[in-house]
Amino acid sequence: MTEVIVDTSAWIESFRPKGETRLKEVVTQLISEGKILLPGIIKTELLRGTKSEAEYEMLDELLSGLIYLPVENDFWERLARFSFNLFRDDINVPLTDTYIALLAIEKDVSLLHRDTHFDLIAQKTGLKVLEIE
Repeated sequence: MTEVIVDTSAWIESFRPKGETRLKEVVTQLISEGKILLPGIIKTELLRGTKSEAEYEMLDELLSGLIYLPVENDFWERLARFSFNLFRDDINVPLTDTYIALLAIEKDVSLLHRDTHFDLIAQKTGLKVLEIE
């Protein structure tokens, strides 16, 4: 399997005790193979949602073992244009989702998610979504 960005929605589903079994298996496999790219925005979303200091520290430790995916200064201009184009195509999704989608497109990696906004973006762009059977 190639490198993948795992969206916050997929992480949360994988953490749920009764979450999708196959999704949990795929996330575990991606972690063990060192194939997850982690944008800072996803790390921030995950950590801010923790319920305690202990949970924060445990999750921060897990995430620190993943490949951090920084953005260049000129990324913001490309993101503005990408978001503008999505709006013109009647795709009105949160800026965080456009940020993650553009990163995946530019890095030519798949996105694992459980958020319908990404399916809308994929219909109009080159976003590759990792389908789990």
